Amino acid sequence: MHTLPRIASAALTLFVLASCQRVTTEPSAVTKITSTTSFGMCMGYCKTTLEITATEAVLIREAYGRGAGADLPLQRLTTPLSAQEWQDLAAAATAAAAAFDTLPERIGCPDCADGGAESLTLVGSGRDKSVEFEYGASLAGVQPLLEQVRALRLRLSPSPGQ
Repeated sequence: MHTLPRIASAALTLFVLASCQRVTTEPSAVTKITSTTSFGMCMGYCKTTLEITATEAVLIREAYGRGAGADLPLQRLTTPLSAQEWQDLAAAATAAAAAFDTLPERIGCPDCADGGAESLTLVGSGRDKSVEFEYGASLAGVQPLLEQVRALRLRLSPSPGQ
């Protein structure tokens, strides 16, 4: 009679361990979101890279090209993220993952008509995919994530004249 509880306990333990294993190796789990913007015909800070992880967001601003502003120093602006902010971003990334995975690596002609280019990269367990598109474009199925990322970039960006 004591064998049945032991078998049930062992089965429950195996189920719990198997469930934990699936959670930690979920291929759609996002660990990092990166977004870039760049403008070819630009003076001053023409390229930004926003790297978002579970604990912080880092915005790097770079100047490039010729002429005035090309020699500006690299700017690195950071802000801590609350657990809730990261959960919201990760949930949006998870919701967008299926649509994002179907997108080509390049959409349209980013920065061809001097309108700028933007990209989004999702990194995680078994995932590292980037999509480049025209600055400010909408991406079906990915838009809620893009809006959150763009709002975070705006929050980190210095006011004009800084």
